[in-house]
Amino acid sequence: MSMTEFELLIELARELSLPEIEPDEVTAQLVADYTGCSRSKAAAVLKAKLAAGLVTARQVRTQNGKPATAYRKAGA
Repeated sequence: MSMTEFELLIELARELSLPEIEPDEVTAQLVADYTGCSRSKAAAVLKAKLAAGLVTARQVRTQNGKPATAYRKAGA
C-alpha cells in the first residue's frame, strides 16, 4: 500500500513527538513551584536523586507543550 506524504508526516510526527507527562511524574519547575525553591535548586536535587537511583527520568512534553525532563520514583 502506498502512503501519501501527509500520511507519512503524521506517522513520523507520532514517532518523534515527546510523550506527555504522567500524573506520577514531576519536573524541576513543578518542584520549584510547589516548594518555593529555585528551579536550579530543584533540578540539582532531582539530578542527585537520579544519580543515586532513587528516581528515573525521561523527556516529556509538559501541559503547556514545552519539552522537559520528568522524574518518577524508581520502581514505581
